[in-house]
Amino acid sequence: MDILKSRRRFLMQMAAAGTLIPLSSSGLAHCLLQGQQEVPCLKVVFFIIPDGLAVDSFKMTPPAAGVASHDGKGLWFPKTEGEDTADFELNEVSKELADYRGQSLYLRGLILGPGNVGHKSWDNILRDSVSSMRSIDMVLGDAMPGNQPIHRSLFAGPHAGIDGTPWYVSWDGANIRSPQQSPLRLYESVFGAAPGQRRQQQVRNTHVFEPIREDIAALRARIAGAQRGKLDAHLDALEQVAKDLEGVEPAECQTFALEDHPISSARYRNEVQANHHKVVAAALACGVTRVATIQVGRSAESLNILDVSASYNPHHCAHGVGGEETWKASRQWYVRQAKLFLDELKRHTDPDVNSDNLLQHTLVVLTSEMADGSPEHTVDMPLVLMGGASGLLRSGTGNGRYFDIKAQGDRAHWTASPDKLVDMQRIWATLARAAGTTVPYGGNIEPVTGIFSNVT
Repeated sequence: MDILKSRRRFLMQMAAAGTLIPLSSSGLAHCLLQGQQEVPCLKVVFFIIPDGLAVDSFKMTPPAAGVASHDGKGLWFPKTEGEDTADFELNEVSKELADYRGQSLYLRGLILGPGNVGHKSWDNILRDSVSSMRSIDMVLGDAMPGNQPIHRSLFAGPHAGIDGTPWYVSWDGANIRSPQQSPLRLYESVFGAAPGQRRQQQVRNTHVFEPIREDIAALRARIAGAQRGKLDAHLDALEQVAKDLEGVEPAECQTFALEDHPISSARYRNEVQANHHKVVAAALACGVTRVATIQVGRSAESLNILDVSASYNPHHCAHGVGGEETWKASRQWYVRQAKLFLDELKRHTDPDVNSDNLLQHTLVVLTSEMADGSPEHTVDMPLVLMGGASGLLRSGTGNGRYFDIKAQGDRAHWTASPDKLVDMQRIWATLARAAGTTVPYGGNIEPVTGIFSNVT
């Protein structure tokens, strides 16, 4: 029975972690040195919500097929006359984040892909423009591992894909990653057994990996030639998982209880969402990981938000089917979840600088796979960077910052003419540079200046 439980946890950890890269390739290793306290270590969380943030006005005429109409007069972008300023007024949706205005950088002038692929853009919101490479959370996870290498990049999916539509935003090359949909399963995959049982769990893990290694050896013996080379890459990754799990002590963190709510029930939507926040924040606070993605729902999702409407699902609300009030309230609900996650981070002590809270050394990136869910375009993408970020984020001197980056644009679009817009993959290239690594993307990956203090 112990072996079966160990194997189950092993499979759950693989599901939570995705395909791994060997730890020897990781950067920023100084954050892992034993005995070095009070060394700031950046953590990054991507918070992805579906169906846009209402960047356009409610009454804007929907576009013709293949055309991305856009007026930019919606509920998201702060109101201001400046292009780089702390003098701005938060809008009807962005004001949900008012408590964290002073630690926020609102960017404007971004485009994702060609601007008009609609819901298909879930597959490249965190990736390169041609949807072929690893997503930025995986890139950062390899460069900034925590104390459990298998959890380089945690992927939480509150209500993502529960209707059988696996439109997930995290990718390892051509392989899509599946998030942990249940916060209880996410907790178990990260923290495993109760503290008193962890040492015994390590001993059991040594035995559970033996049949895995035997299977690997048997497969390699049966296959030769070109097929052997293809197989080796996959088996090497599996063997690395086994080594990572054997060699790392489970996190010695204070355990906490989570209520088991049905994850497909609209009635418990708020509770399930909050539990995901708790697990991700705890994993960061314990040093288990330094990178995580929280995907709320999925593009065109169908599970009602009862706080907004019992009659119209979020996709209907994004299209304004239920009227202007539910259109606005649904976008506010999603952004409010990001605010509640920031609250959760603020409650924890940072694992590296014990005099600070976790948010002071975390960068939270809030965006969506679309700019607006009614015209379904990706022009003028919403993006706000929040948190202390170990002092790296140039968010102003206490009142927050609004920064229109079109002057650094590289992509033309008729709605922005004569200006150009910044390709989203350049933001990920800039973030990677700030974290001490690079993205493996083709095309323009020139960093955008003025966002991070260490990227010029």
